[in-house]
Amino acid sequence: MQNEHESSVLVDFFAEREAKQRCFNDLHEGLMEKLREYSCRVLNLREKVRAKHIFRSKVNLSSEALLTPFWEAQYGIWLLLEYQNIKGERLIEKYLLDQDTNLSEQELHLAAHWMAAYPTIYRVEEAWEEGYRLTDLWGGEAIDVALGDREQARSEFMIGQYLFARLAKVGFVHRFIGPYSLINKERISEIQQNLEADFERSKEENSQWSWRLFMQQHGIEVLRMYQ
Repeated sequence: MQNEHESSVLVDFFAEREAKQRCFNDLHEGLMEKLREYSCRVLNLREKVRAKHIFRSKVNLSSEALLTPFWEAQYGIWLLLEYQNIKGERLIEKYLLDQDTNLSEQELHLAAHWMAAYPTIYRVEEAWEEGYRLTDLWGGEAIDVALGDREQARSEFMIGQYLFARLAKVGFVHRFIGPYSLINKERISEIQQNLEADFERSKEENSQWSWRLFMQQHGIEVLRMYQ
């Protein structure tokens, strides 16, 4: 049986972990806001028009649809993390290289996780105390994802449901970067076959092409089959 001292140490450990995780969550939200503000400051009208045209082309979307909250949110995170200008630069890369950017070591570490992230499809395997256990459709490795304060739509996370999302390690847990979307499981086989075929064709042109880089550039096309 634990004595009183051992019990208090255990309680303090979990309380400290929760406090640190709250700080990491605030860091996550704050850095995203800084990146959004940076995009508003550096993107001119021509670049914004080009970005919206590319996004609509990738997902077969009309210009009017981009005004809806769902597509506006999807476009917003794609613009920050995956859109490339004519020089092949991503906005997050420019942000980190900007001499006026003044980020803490923790923010730089988190931004590095964002840079490596890519959109993909996850399957909901089971619930756990802080969120859900997901597996990448192509990777197979189980990832425990915690839901943030703004992600309260737990009823959508049914076992066996497929999600299109981006994940990154935030503190002690994985979190969604930006919005997720539900994917009809009846379309999964078709999506999987199409993307794998496109990847193989692209590797014929560039043998160094990785799945991560491919999905950073083409993963958003999954939303052509958004339900």
